[in-house]
Amino acid sequence: MKRTYYLPIALVVIAIAFTMPLMAVQQVTLRGEVVDSVCFIKNGATGAGHRECAQTCADGGIPLALLVEESQELVRLASSQMMKGANEELRAHASHTVEITGEWAERGGAKIFIIDAVKHISAN
Repeated sequence: MKRTYYLPIALVVIAIAFTMPLMAVQQVTLRGEVVDSVCFIKNGATGAGHRECAQTCADGGIPLALLVEESQELVRLASSQMMKGANEELRAHASHTVEITGEWAERGGAKIFIIDAVKHISAN
């Protein structure tokens, strides 16, 4: 009787063990300039001349984003820490080139890049 009880449990554990590598999240590194999302979308604002404005906007709650070097795509960013915005991690990097390592999350057609690490590359 005990064998028939443990067999389904063992099969579930084996199935989970084999699918775990498939569920692993792939880390990606993106390189680009940290920009103020609103000023960039409205006015194309980038570079060192927009640094102070970008930081002020970030302090006011406007999300900082990454303008990817290769594609010129604007990527929305999120902190990996619960209940914390990405602006805190990115404010010091406004208008600078960085490499951000993290992972993509997508739901309902919207994508966001979840930050694991930020590496400062250069001031623009």
